[in-house]
Amino acid sequence: MKRRPATAALLLALGAAACGGDSGDSATDDGTVLVAQTGTLGPGDSRLESGEFVDRFEVEVEVGQVLAADVTSDAFDTYVVIRSPGGIQSENDDYEGDTSRSRVEVPVDEPGTWVVWATSFEPGESGEYQVEVRAIQGGAQTAMDPGVRVESGRLEPGDEVLERGEYQDVFTFDGVAGQTALLDLRSGDFDTYAILVSPSGRTFENDDFEGDARRSVISEALAETGEYQVGVTSYAAGETGSYALRIRLTEREPAAAPAPRTESGRLAAGDDTLRTGEYADSYTFEGSPGETLVATLTSSEFDPYLMVRGPDADRRENDDVEGRPGESEVRMTLAESGSYRVIVTSYAPGETGAYALRIDRGTPDRAEQQRRDVANLPVGSSVRSALDEDDALRDTGQHRDLYVFEGEAGDGVSVRMTSQAFDTYVQIVTPSGEVIDNDDWQGSLEESRIDLALPATGRYRLVATSYRARDTGGYELEESPAGVGGPTAVAAGDGRVMGVFVGISDYGGRASDLAYTADDAHTLARALETGAGMRPEDAVILTDRDATLANVQAAVREVGARAGPDDLFVFFYSGHGGRVDRGGPQITDPDAVDETLEFFDAALTDDDFSSLLAEIDPGIAMLVLDACFSGGFSKDVVSVPGRIGFFSSEEDVTSSVATKFRAGGYLSHFMADAVADRLADADGDSRISAIELSQYLYERYRADVKSSGPEDYVRTGGPQTGYQHLVIDRGSIRPDQVLFR
Repeated sequence: MKRRPATAALLLALGAAACGGDSGDSATDDGTVLVAQTGTLGPGDSRLESGEFVDRFEVEVEVGQVLAADVTSDAFDTYVVIRSPGGIQSENDDYEGDTSRSRVEVPVDEPGTWVVWATSFEPGESGEYQVEVRAIQGGAQTAMDPGVRVESGRLEPGDEVLERGEYQDVFTFDGVAGQTALLDLRSGDFDTYAILVSPSGRTFENDDFEGDARRSVISEALAETGEYQVGVTSYAAGETGSYALRIRLTEREPAAAPAPRTESGRLAAGDDTLRTGEYADSYTFEGSPGETLVATLTSSEFDPYLMVRGPDADRRENDDVEGRPGESEVRMTLAESGSYRVIVTSYAPGETGAYALRIDRGTPDRAEQQRRDVANLPVGSSVRSALDEDDALRDTGQHRDLYVFEGEAGDGVSVRMTSQAFDTYVQIVTPSGEVIDNDDWQGSLEESRIDLALPATGRYRLVATSYRARDTGGYELEESPAGVGGPTAVAAGDGRVMGVFVGISDYGGRASDLAYTADDAHTLARALETGAGMRPEDAVILTDRDATLANVQAAVREVGARAGPDDLFVFFYSGHGGRVDRGGPQITDPDAVDETLEFFDAALTDDDFSSLLAEIDPGIAMLVLDACFSGGFSKDVVSVPGRIGFFSSEEDVTSSVATKFRAGGYLSHFMADAVADRLADADGDSRISAIELSQYLYERYRADVKSSGPEDYVRTGGPQTGYQHLVIDRGSIRPDQVLFR
């Protein structure tokens, strides 16, 4: 079902010592007021690149304090950002679900000038606001490692220039053989690259730590005594911006990994309780960067759920390990020094019973860490490798390998991943951060493929992974210029646009009513008339009690029968979505669950919807589904050539009502903007291609579908455990295929 935005917090009611984060209760006093004033956003102010007015406040704070910024307004939807001297940003939109208040707290771990930005959520919003900035003493999250040296700086013209044109700053330290040096470089402005040079000239380098383009880490046991040089630079020539470098020396090589820690306990009434009603026990340990952690929770008396919270508010969670009922597991590489908390809880509120917890920690060797870093894979090359237990994990539990290549805007690439050992899954991450992915190429579990016209010049990242968590085995990854064995573009773009538009707000008691969803059908139909030239007679709009299963099926058959090989047929739906047990897996959909569209009187499964579309034969059939769990339609529907799909959330995640935009769903609103106002026409050629539409929708989701804080999640069926993300499956449709003129 579709739901309204969540505000209930998934935080322990244990105080700041347990959670950290930006709850505001971590400090021991109210601190020193640095800024307290009333301001006004409006014409004449500076603007962010995205169009919001912004006021800027600079403050000086001491390392070890907490910097807290609070912005309130009755005139607009507030937004606040704190930026460190090194360019790392922390931000908040709606504090505790309140659109009139934004608040951020961050521990001060860099000397220098910190900046607070008071702005709005939407471009152009204006009005009076109040801002208060405090420096707070004390609190668990301010504990600093006295052995850490922090350097803040900026890459800019005038710095030393490396051979390929990168700017570089150099710092030195005196090292002693037997010590261990940990170098941690971060920037919010550029793609970092760290270099360590020993007294004898031996060089150690790191580009992306754990695949993070804004962080580079080197951990090295020093073999020489003398002066070491640390080079702070960028991956690409000419990049500039602020950075922060942390240098930590330990007096001896790391001790052997601690013995596995085992704990047994019982969830019961009287335990600490999550705000969503689940009982919780917590266990802490002191961790260091580079350590590996495997935390495993088992219980035969309740459905276990495991969470790990780091000192930097990094959060990892797991419900069920696939194939291992009654077991939850979190695997991660620690990224910070400090106190980590392992939280034992249950999937549903009020569950009780005995459990066993095992915590394993270790230090990866150099070879293992190098495997976790990115590897170059130039266009025209291939690699044979394997997913194994030592690989880093994605947040959803799949092992993954990382690769990079340089690309020029307009060039085409084809990335193909194959394996006979597991269900493949491949992603391309563009320089702007857009994620383009594919699971089953033309229905095959053993092949994933992406054909892409590169939207920008720069560095692209490839993620080779699996569909299911914990899968391992060998694979082959090939990257070739686009067009080599690629799919043939289907017709469309020159013909007519026609469609069926369904929106249901009033379910007549069969399901809960929804706001604005019936309006979405009219909005998108008008958008296609305005921006894509669709004729009114080529559209059928069905809302509320007219949107019965029989009426929808008849409309698809009637409109689709008139669609020829040059035409684009659009099916749009905004309303409730559901999930039902299928009774067994399918080759294209192994989770044994069917997703559904809930019409006024009955449901339609993804399999049955695919069969319905098989009765028509347009040039392109486009699905735009704004409903909970709609991403599940990708596997069963878009696996057929000639189909493309846009889905408001993943197959196991709900979708929110876009109350902020007075729309039934975010996808509905963004799709209408893309076509009606031609906002997706990036190159201004009066045509919208598949990649242009995809890119626009990705950017809108990233900018506007955001949480109001670390506690604001959408539900995945139980505890609030994930965010809503857009799912796009272009199937056999090439990136440069024109959809709308």
